Amino acid sequence: MRIKVERSGGFTGIPISNEMDTRDLPSTLLSTAKKIIEEKKASSLSSKSAPKGAADHYSYKISIQDGAEQSVIECNQYNISDDLKSLIKYVEKNFDRTHRINRSK
Repeated sequence: MRIKVERSGGFTGIPISNEMDTRDLPSTLLSTAKKIIEEKKASSLSSKSAPKGAADHYSYKISIQDGAEQSVIECNQYNISDDLKSLIKYVEKNFDRTHRINRSK
């Protein structure tokens, strides 16, 4: 399985994309990824509006590919669950540099 985390927004507005193989995940985060695939549906978490004055918030798109199956979750920093937040942080810190998307695009 492969997991891809795309983050957009923030102060600079520069999109960032990181990808890695799920076999490189710790067991707790692998369980989170498998749970997403098992749900077998592309879903977006309910849109929670940003608090007043929060113009520079992050939006996330988490894609998990397992063979022909793909699950996608879209959320923002205000409606993200703790398990997804941990998964995102791990992938962003430990991504597979061979699949990194050029940030200058």
